[in-house]
This record gives sequence, C-alpha cells and structure tokens, in this order.
Amino acid sequence: MARQIITGVPELEAVLSKLADKAADRVARSAIGGGLTIAAKRIKQAAPKGKTGAIRKSIKSRFKRAQGGRAPSAKIGINVGKQKKTAEGFVKRIKAPHSHLVALGTKPRKRKRIGGKFAFLREPTDQQLSTGAMPANPFLKQAFEAARPETMQRMRERAAKALAREVEKARNK
Repeated sequence: MARQIITGVPELEAVLSKLADKAADRVARSAIGGGLTIAAKRIKQAAPKGKTGAIRKSIKSRFKRAQGGRAPSAKIGINVGKQKKTAEGFVKRIKAPHSHLVALGTKPRKRKRIGGKFAFLREPTDQQLSTGAMPANPFLKQAFEAARPETMQRMRERAAKALAREVEKARNK
C-alpha cells in the first residue's frame, strides 16, 4: 500500500519541544487523534463499495504512544486496526485480505491448466485460459492527499486546544 508520512507542523514542533515530556505527549496525542479521524473518514468515503463492503469496514487507524525517546506515531489504512493478543503473540484481524489486489491491481493472469466447466476443451485459446487483469485503484493515496489540508488544519486546532489546557494546568499548580 502507499505509505504517507506527515512529520508535523514546524510551529507545533517548536512549541512541543518547550513543554515537559508528559504535557507534550498529551498535546501530540490530541493533535494526531484529530488528524486520524478526518483522514480515516475521507479514506472510507473514497473506498470502493464492493459486494460485502469489507474494504470500507476494514479501514481503521492505530496510534502508538511515545516511548523510549521515540515520537508518537499513527497509522491509517486497510487491516490496520486493533490486534488480537494470543499465546503465540499478536495476530492481525484481517477483514479484507484482497485489499492489496484492489489498490495495486494485478497483471494479466492465466490458468496453468483448464478444468471445471471448460474441461472438455482439448486446445484452449489464450482467452479461455485468461482470468483477466485487475486495474489499480489507488483510492487510499488519492483520498489521503485530498484530505491532507483538512487533516493538518484539524491537527493545528486540536493542538491549540490541548496546549491551552496544558497551560491552564500549569497555572493551577
């Protein structure tokens, strides 16, 4: 799938570097969460419907907190959401295992041998052996790029609100 990276707004990064670690983490979480909501909504709207709607249903987001000097990060995409913990480790909950075929497309495919309703054919033609090709549908990347300005605006708004809360907390201490 397409990987898009939003590193951050320079003025937001400057403010966060001046805050205490926990306060900066809370502000960043709030800002990133607001951006995730907008981007996920736009991607779901752009996703192809299909027979079951599995691709739309499987578009989720996941947030990772800052740990060990690493900045907080987030993911949005197909089959990204929560993971189920089992005895063997974490297992992804995949609702749309065909999503990569839809988003990236396929090259022309052919059967190696023919059977089923075409079993009677002795010398099948290329058309009879072909299973077709699927054109790429880059809805994920296009929707993310279209939502980028709105996402950044929401992140700025949420960061300003969270920053005001943190300043108020610091004053009350």
